[in-house]
Amino acid sequence: MIKVLHLFYVAVAVVFAAAPAVSMAVEQDSAKSGAIVVTDSVSVKVTVVDIKKKDRKLKLRDESGAEFEVIAGDEVRNFAQIKKGDIVEVEYHRAAATTLEKASGTNVAGRATEVERAPAGAKPGAWAMQTSSIVATVLAIDTKNRLLTVQGPQGGIVSVKVPADMKSFDSLKKGDKISAVYTEAVAISVKTPAKK
Repeated sequence: MIKVLHLFYVAVAVVFAAAPAVSMAVEQDSAKSGAIVVTDSVSVKVTVVDIKKKDRKLKLRDESGAEFEVIAGDEVRNFAQIKKGDIVEVEYHRAAATTLEKASGTNVAGRATEVERAPAGAKPGAWAMQTSSIVATVLAIDTKNRLLTVQGPQGGIVSVKVPADMKSFDSLKKGDKISAVYTEAVAISVKTPAKK
């Protein structure tokens, strides 16, 4: 499982090393469900400019010309198929849906990971999705600006702007527990560019 998560985080690192600012959209169905859904996604293409097969290092160049290196661990199947000039495409998506209904119990966390890799002999590629669910504690409420600050079970602190039509916000107090679900998905593929 650690190797699978390493692949997931390498792909995310490629996205954030090569991506422009990540776009974010807030979808609201708050009046009906009491939930805030925050989504963002980014797609990047980088070119393999150098390979150190012994060390499993790839030097990649993004579309703006910036270069960076990543190490492809043993979990990257078919590493030998990667060639200079290949295009690595990475898509990263995340969504957080936070219910503002009070939850019971102590802060808890759960995590599930799904992974698929390219078949043996093909160009490297993988798809991974990680879903975490938590019960978090309300640390602060700014009613004037409708900001809610919560702390998760690992100690992470997040502030969220709550829409005006979400009436459940008005009944929350410092120390209340709320539940949250957070999903990240990444797809990575290596392609040989078409000959011109």
